[in-house]
Amino acid sequence: MKIYPNYRVSVSIIIEHKGKVLLAKRSENTEIRPGKWEVPAGKVKYSEIPVEALIREAKEETNLDVELIKEVEVRAVKLESEIEEVYRLIYTYLVRPKDGDISSLKMSNEHTEYAWVDKESLADHKYDSLHENVRRTVEYILN
Repeated sequence: MKIYPNYRVSVSIIIEHKGKVLLAKRSENTEIRPGKWEVPAGKVKYSEIPVEALIREAKEETNLDVELIKEVEVRAVKLESEIEEVYRLIYTYLVRPKDGDISSLKMSNEHTEYAWVDKESLADHKYDSLHENVRRTVEYILN
């Protein structure tokens, strides 16, 4: 048994463009929440602060350069993986693509599909797997 749980600092990135938010479906071979809909996210590296991680992760996962609008929330969560319980301190940021340009959008292999959703399309049962905290935050952004 481990003395310390799997605990990391992470970022969750809400990318807003023309009144819609980018959602991505995680691939089945990801450790955390495989096959579930989420917003782009990732771990903060030891040498980074969360804002630096959000810029890097947005680029790695979407190939977009983004501009920070604001920090939306910070929350601690417990997630389940196939291997163990996972604990995260998650900084959630609202960003927009630089210059409103989404022409370079290309999702990483961590995702199998993506969608730009507005408030109405978020209600589609397709997105029922979206984590309840993420859903609540996205709904707040889209209001």
